[in-house]
Amino acid sequence: MRDGDLTRRDLQALGSPMALMQREWAPCRYHCPVHADVRAYIEAAACGRFGEAIDVIRRHLPFAAVCGRVCHHPCEANCRRNDVDEPVAIREVKRFVAETQGVAGATVNKVAQDKAAVAIVGAGPAGLSAALDLARLGYRPTVFERFPVAGGIPATAIPQYRLPMEVVTIDVDWICAHGVEVVTGVAIGPDRSIDDLRGEFAAVVIAAGLARSRRLEMPGAEHRRVTGVIEFLTALRFDEPVDAGDDVLVIGGGNVACDAARSAVRLGAARVRMMCLEDEQEMPAWEWERREAGEEGVEVIHRRGPVEVQVRDGEVVGVRARRVTRVFDDQERFDPQYDDTDAIDVACDTVILAIGQSADMGFTAGSGLATDARGRLVFDPATQQTNLPEVFACGEIVTPPGSVVEACASGRRAAAAVDLFCRGEAIRIDDTLPPFIEPIAPATAEKVLKVARAPVPTDAAEQRKRSFAVFEHTYAESAALCEARRCMNCGSGAEVLVDKCAACLTCLRVCPFDIPVVTDVARIDSTLCQACGMCVAECPANAIVARGREPDDLIAQTDRALARLDGRPRIVAYVCGHHASADDWAGRSEPVAHVAEIYLPSTSRISAADLLGAVERGADAVFVIACTDGTDRYPTTARRTARRVEQARAMLAEVGLPADTVRLLDVAAPGRDAVRAALAAATDVAGPQEKPE
Repeated sequence: MRDGDLTRRDLQALGSPMALMQREWAPCRYHCPVHADVRAYIEAAACGRFGEAIDVIRRHLPFAAVCGRVCHHPCEANCRRNDVDEPVAIREVKRFVAETQGVAGATVNKVAQDKAAVAIVGAGPAGLSAALDLARLGYRPTVFERFPVAGGIPATAIPQYRLPMEVVTIDVDWICAHGVEVVTGVAIGPDRSIDDLRGEFAAVVIAAGLARSRRLEMPGAEHRRVTGVIEFLTALRFDEPVDAGDDVLVIGGGNVACDAARSAVRLGAARVRMMCLEDEQEMPAWEWERREAGEEGVEVIHRRGPVEVQVRDGEVVGVRARRVTRVFDDQERFDPQYDDTDAIDVACDTVILAIGQSADMGFTAGSGLATDARGRLVFDPATQQTNLPEVFACGEIVTPPGSVVEACASGRRAAAAVDLFCRGEAIRIDDTLPPFIEPIAPATAEKVLKVARAPVPTDAAEQRKRSFAVFEHTYAESAALCEARRCMNCGSGAEVLVDKCAACLTCLRVCPFDIPVVTDVARIDSTLCQACGMCVAECPANAIVARGREPDDLIAQTDRALARLDGRPRIVAYVCGHHASADDWAGRSEPVAHVAEIYLPSTSRISAADLLGAVERGADAVFVIACTDGTDRYPTTARRTARRVEQARAMLAEVGLPADTVRLLDVAAPGRDAVRAALAAATDVAGPQEKPE
């Protein structure tokens, strides 16, 4: 560690040894139900470090591949880039990373499983997330699943065009690799009882989910052409014969209703409509689900509630529906009101009920598990326990209906509770979170480089509605890299160590966003800082650190790069990530011998000391390839990078070492091919050659 570097005392002065990681979070992380470190994995992806990116994702999110396809991405809704142009396509980058890395590309840290055995009922996202965390803690989890496959609703009821089974398998296989045993084809209740599990395991986690469709009590609802949405979608998922009819009416306005309607289109129905209580703005389905369904020809009948399935000569001919006058009361609680004098008849020959799901509570028979007046499992949300202390519950069987990522969060919470219970400790789960950074100020947003969001390759509606093939495709590598570089690194901005600051004005002079304020010392507002790192690199007193970033991150990358090189010379090349996201990335030129390329989101934060540090750690030469202003994410980066290279060269010359040990290289064009051509030309004169024995 060089003089003036961040020390343990500095970290303690900021509040704790991990204070840099525990100040304000980026809002994307804060609003993620599992609080995945979005900034960290997007930055790793932006540098082409996809193995590192998937490991960061999977620290918190076991169902990374599934969520790359079907997550409702609250991270994007809260992305601070919304105030600049468009949010970063976080889900799409995650999808690319998870699917290209697969099972083999993600680290499996299997520990000795020398603790108690725990049973989990249900192999969906909640149950498998609980099982994974317990395995990571050394427990021996066994998951019981009534279906022949693991994965829960993602594996059994989400249409193939949205979520292919091979994607679910990536997550399930990775989870099982940690020592999670999954027993399929076993229904708790008919096959094994809760009492059986209580006798064999130290604890039981109920994660059975909502496995049944809700029914409507109305005339005609028991007709064979009236089906529940879960049963309909499950039959499709398992390739069972399904007759959707010619004129389909889906009752419901949520995402599952959209799945059913769009599936009916793909089955060849001549007309498909949805009927819901809500108007367009009130519909619970996500905007993109409604839009895509409309593109595929699905019509929506708003503000109507069914009262009768009309049957004539033994066949369904329509649904009678009354007008809905309101859906919610003044407190926004669900409380629909109707006008019975205003009714219409909607012709159809098939009705799919998509008005919600319910739990199959058959497993509770004779178990002693308590249910409430509405038939729901009784449990304490503070401890995740049911009325039986050793039986815990998580997921949608005890929470409101939600998303895959919310189920994962619930499962992880249950695992923490089980761990405390098995250790004989009081179950107290700390849900306290750090605050999150405020929205970006308009004046600062104006200075941020505008970059269009990379579009997701999508088949046209007329093409996609003819089959269950996936129609929304994964990013190409170049698009994933380019999109990841749009991240503004919120939460990793600069912080001043006031006891070191000399109020020299350097930070104010070099900041391209005019953020620092200098009085007796410098102050940097974290809500405004854009994390370019220029002040960190140029502060003469090393009085500024990057928040949310390990102080030796670049050193660690450099050490790993040098360790991969054989023979001499050993050359490190720090390259602006723009070159990893150019269109000709697919050229796949061969690596240059003796050169380790380290792609960075920007060269803005590389200091002269970093360049000399690489030499000190064993590099025979250090090359820097920056981007021009206008292509780098931060203004003035090219000029300041050149200045730091010259500083490093001058310092080498002062101590009698060749200045050319550190060089700034020009490239003919953006892209890895051009980078490697420049590196190949430069290596002819770089560093000592390998000496004979």
